[in-house]
Amino acid sequence: MARIAFLGAGMMGAAMIKNYLKSGHAVTVYNRTQDKARPLMALGATLAATPREAAGGADVIISSLTNDEASRQCWSGSNGALQGEFKPGAYAIEASTVSIDWIRELARLAMDKGLRFLDCPVAGRPDVAEAGRLKVFAGGARQDVDALRPMLNAISNGAGIIHMGPVGTGITFKLIYNVMGAIQVAATAEGMFACEMAGIDLRVAAEGFSTGATGSPHVVRHSRYMAENQHEDPIQFSGRMRIKDVDYGVNLIEREGAQSVLGHATIGVFGQMLEHGMGDLNDSELIDALRASAKVRQSSRHV
Repeated sequence: MARIAFLGAGMMGAAMIKNYLKSGHAVTVYNRTQDKARPLMALGATLAATPREAAGGADVIISSLTNDEASRQCWSGSNGALQGEFKPGAYAIEASTVSIDWIRELARLAMDKGLRFLDCPVAGRPDVAEAGRLKVFAGGARQDVDALRPMLNAISNGAGIIHMGPVGTGITFKLIYNVMGAIQVAATAEGMFACEMAGIDLRVAAEGFSTGATGSPHVVRHSRYMAENQHEDPIQFSGRMRIKDVDYGVNLIEREGAQSVLGHATIGVFGQMLEHGMGDLNDSELIDALRASAKVRQSSRHV
């Protein structure tokens, strides 16, 4: 069993930590707000005051954080995980959805410290993480991915680890994947709102979208929430986080020489959540932002 240092105990991180503990690994946790991580102590986790303290003596250091800034602070800040000494052969894993630029920089920093580095962003909401059924998109040397499969099985049910290629390909794929997912959510909100404006019952519309050729998992989930006006509690994926992921993804896609016309449009659609003060609400509440924007347009016509 591995000694794991885990940086970040938000909904995703906490769910992953629980599964590592269930699998018998020793986990030391750092979270910026320690009170949020205390419930993990009852399950066997140890809390650390700093990322550097958490990383000391670990076989594997993993982070699951919100963005580049949070990841940078935990890894390379004044008390960051990379400031200490490490066991020979230890691994550093970034599991967060961050930018390709930061992954490349972090990989260099980690390897300069003698760590073996993998970018392993995960796909799945917190309920999927709790069930240990995440998809893991691994970027790194094949021998390193293979060496860590037994440990990563704890969060992926043994069947969800996909080796994408060398370092950087894990996050590259995850950002493209998240752009595609956000496009589907935005299209669902626009389609459901168009049905509503045309007088079609939203429950009927959700059934039609979900059982037809449009019925991807995103469409099935979000059309139901929109039709029933019942959204995930606690919030699992906010509009603001959608914009963050798509922005990272569009920048990557266009720098590779591909186009992301729909990615730009999706940022614009989700941007309406920010405009109406809904950025920290569930992404399924995008339909409410579209309703609010329609009211603004109607009001402007009568001025």
